[in-house]
Amino acid sequence: MTDQEKSENLTPSSSLTAINIIEDCANKILAEIFDPNIIEFQNNSDILSVKESQLLATAIEDLQINYKHQKLSPLQTANLDFIIGRDNYANSQIEPALTHFKNSRETWENGTKILPGEIVTQQRNNQLEKLGAVQFHIGLCYYHLGNLNGKSKQKKNYWQQAKDNFQESLDLFSQIDRQEIVAKFISKKGEVLQKLEAWGDLYDLAQKALDLHLTYGTEEQIAQDYGFLAEAAMHESKWAHASQLAELAVAIQNQSLGDPLEIGQDQTSYLSILSESQQNLNEWQATIEQLEKARRETHPNHDLQSYLSILKALRKLYFEQDKYGKSATIKEEQLKIEYQYGLRAFVGINPLQAQQDSHSSVIPSKEIEASGRLEDVNKLVGRIKSQDHKLIVLYGVSGVGKTSLLNAGLIPALLKEKLDDNQVIMPIPLRIYTDWIRNPDPRTWNLEYVLETLVKKNQKNNLKVLILDQFEEFFTICPKINQRLPLYQFLHECLSLNSVKVILSTKTDYLHYLLEWEQQTNLESVIDYEVLSKETLYYLSNFDPNLTQEIIKNLSEITQLNWESNLIEQVVKDLSFTDNIVRPIELQAVGYQLQIEEISTIKKYRKLGDNPLQKLRMNFLDTAIKDCGFLNERTATLVLYLLTNEDGTRLLKTSAELASDLSKQTSKIDLILDVLVAQGLVLLLPDLPDNKYQLAHDYLIPLIREQEGEKLIAELELERDLAQNKLLQERPNNFFDKAVASIFRWMRVD
Repeated sequence: MTDQEKSENLTPSSSLTAINIIEDCANKILAEIFDPNIIEFQNNSDILSVKESQLLATAIEDLQINYKHQKLSPLQTANLDFIIGRDNYANSQIEPALTHFKNSRETWENGTKILPGEIVTQQRNNQLEKLGAVQFHIGLCYYHLGNLNGKSKQKKNYWQQAKDNFQESLDLFSQIDRQEIVAKFISKKGEVLQKLEAWGDLYDLAQKALDLHLTYGTEEQIAQDYGFLAEAAMHESKWAHASQLAELAVAIQNQSLGDPLEIGQDQTSYLSILSESQQNLNEWQATIEQLEKARRETHPNHDLQSYLSILKALRKLYFEQDKYGKSATIKEEQLKIEYQYGLRAFVGINPLQAQQDSHSSVIPSKEIEASGRLEDVNKLVGRIKSQDHKLIVLYGVSGVGKTSLLNAGLIPALLKEKLDDNQVIMPIPLRIYTDWIRNPDPRTWNLEYVLETLVKKNQKNNLKVLILDQFEEFFTICPKINQRLPLYQFLHECLSLNSVKVILSTKTDYLHYLLEWEQQTNLESVIDYEVLSKETLYYLSNFDPNLTQEIIKNLSEITQLNWESNLIEQVVKDLSFTDNIVRPIELQAVGYQLQIEEISTIKKYRKLGDNPLQKLRMNFLDTAIKDCGFLNERTATLVLYLLTNEDGTRLLKTSAELASDLSKQTSKIDLILDVLVAQGLVLLLPDLPDNKYQLAHDYLIPLIREQEGEKLIAELELERDLAQNKLLQERPNNFFDKAVASIFRWMRVD
């Protein structure tokens, strides 16, 4: 009787009992598992028909109700445990799945024992097959637990158990000479060896797997074998061999896909291996193009691990080819993706960004709610929807999180809001530039053009909210009042429109500049209040210690950081030691560094020395400087130092000015600035004729000035003096040649 005929006979009115139904379903599931042509894991619901699944559920329920009257044999119980365990596993209920699988294993193990002189039967071989299947499923459970667990030591323990169970499963199938089943299951052990970084074992296993798959396998499996071999060779520094193997894996995978333009999930990992193996062969450009293509065609929503793997490979490849700016940009993207998908709790000093839900809708960042900032968001939304607030001035100290609140909280919240008359709200972020009269350009904005557009759309059924963040930059870039007047007038005209509101975000110590705006344009006539009144101002405060502790606990749970409670208490105590408050920017920087250094216990924290918090701060800055490249670390430190002064002020400089200060080529300074901007340490302030740069936060000033900046400047000045004296001592007849030689002799090159 065929499976289809058997399925049609499985009706409640038939003579088959619940036990018979379970046994038949178990046999059908096992037959699918042992089918060498079906490679991917199939859930029970994928294997059984809808009717079979319904009857199976009814049969299991019947047995649970009438278990006293219907006694199952041990083998029948093992079948039932195996079925339920697979359902648990499919629903990510790993612990219950393990319990059922282990119960099933115990029964089938007892059925496979051979007494002295006993003849091996087909029935025993069938039991060994089942035992091999359940061992494999136990391995899958431990593999899954290893992927979920946050602690590296526990991960390794789970993966080791997975490896052992996979091997026992393969040994059982080999014992009954079922090489086609060995071929089907062997690759999973290769994947766990990758996790364990057991490269020698992986190479040996891949060779065995390749022999099997050439006979029993598919092109995808053969490509994976070559991928294993390539990765193992790469970690043994056999670059040429690894490159050839990875290219072979990509070629076979392309052939199996049929469409040469399609990028398969496995192929992305082969491309990653190819990138690393080719970096020492001067073939990195072609690899980068392949990886960038894979990056464009892989979406983190669909394949997060592959996407992160591509970013990691690209970042490493760019860095090792001295493309430090690109490497830093990709690093920041990697951090943002890890943060967005709950793999990272802290993102450093870059502002938080809005996130996307499963429908790709923009939503507030999880940290906005975790930090209690959602209350501020709701209050600001209330002001915007109110008739009484045309202008909102969000203010607070540097590093309090104003930009994060706007980008990751208020803007996504406004996109979901509507006014009482069903008007939509359109948040419009604007950056401040000085070239107001330039024609409309995607890199900037033009006052007349923007105002004209707003006037035309004044009666449209929506509310425009202009958001000018980091408004203090405007006063830095435009130090003279005649430079500021065009923007003052523009904002006055905007506020006179019914459909426009304005939000300014600025540091506390720049609030007094707004009085100039009020005086120059009669601002009170359009906003109904004084510019520094409580109806206009909205203060954003730092965190108190209790709130900070809750924030860390909430983020730890979301991202499975598993930090010890006494570690959290000590970190908060250290952060709030000076004035009993915690600056959000410092919480982000220190939390980020704790993650980077994998410090989750108070014991590891105290190993940092007498002042672990200061050590973490300095390590945070060191990490950023090292991303500029080993040969550029000294210059990067000096660039940061020259963007500060002894009064604790952040200076504004062009790259040409910095290059002149350091007697370096502008191109080298540009390279370093690209990295520092990508990391959020330095702000790029577009200007004409030259862009200007400024340290991103006041918080960084004491760190930078403690980072031996003064010592390096003194060394630099001494080198210049020595070089100049040498030049003066040279004879005129060969002055030029010896001057060049003298400079290179005395000026230390990074």
